[in-house]
Amino acid sequence: MKYNTDINSFGGIQDYHMIHESLRSYFNGEVDLKKRFIDDNIFGIRTEEGRGRFYRGIKSSILTFQNSNHEDIYRSFFQNLDQSLPYDLLIFWQLSINNRLFQRITKELYLKYYFNGKVTIIGQDVFYYMQELRDRDEDFNTQNWTKKTTEPVASKYLTVLRKLGFLEGVQKKQILHIQVSDQEFAVFLHLMLAIYGEGTNFLNHEFNQFSFISEESFAERVKRVAQKGLIGMSYTGTKLSIQPIINFNELADGIFRRS
Repeated sequence: MKYNTDINSFGGIQDYHMIHESLRSYFNGEVDLKKRFIDDNIFGIRTEEGRGRFYRGIKSSILTFQNSNHEDIYRSFFQNLDQSLPYDLLIFWQLSINNRLFQRITKELYLKYYFNGKVTIIGQDVFYYMQELRDRDEDFNTQNWTKKTTEPVASKYLTVLRKLGFLEGVQKKQILHIQVSDQEFAVFLHLMLAIYGEGTNFLNHEFNQFSFISEESFAERVKRVAQKGLIGMSYTGTKLSIQPIINFNELADGIFRRS
């Protein structure tokens, strides 16, 4: 993944139903999404430049899938929209998988604050993190972003988290506690399986923290979800393996509309 400024596009849109509708259109095979986004302006974005940025951001950070299982999970949730489903978490996870900068800031700053019990985060925290990242990441350093580029990205990153319901406030943002249900956690575990495969040891895996479940509680939560018949698991004390029970392309119905 290359670094980019897609975060600005997602922080700039007013209504995140636009992202949901983009996924719905994609999974229903509606032709020529670029034309619908830019020429037809189906989302009412004022300038053509802004429409182009949004389309490129959606294409690279949302409508990109690691494999067919990953795509099937999102199809199961977005082919027919239902706002009772955990769309905020699904968008958060998709950005964390597909957008390199969003993943780095989230993992190395926001989630560190979250699990360390910090109660606030501000744009300057994100800006200083990005400045420090330039010193230790050659790929990021070669972007040669000026302060004029970096400051808006830092601000928009926090806006994205606020619109997803993870922060609240204006200048100094309060870090909210995210209560992930067993059903939502089961979605996360299937997503991990889709990306990393069944042979993976998920004990202390680097992506676990994106579930908002602490490492100390992770194996126990997996066990609880398995007891509800939402996932298969085996745990030896040093290795945590999980297996899918529900087909990836039936995940939304299998977890949230069970009889």
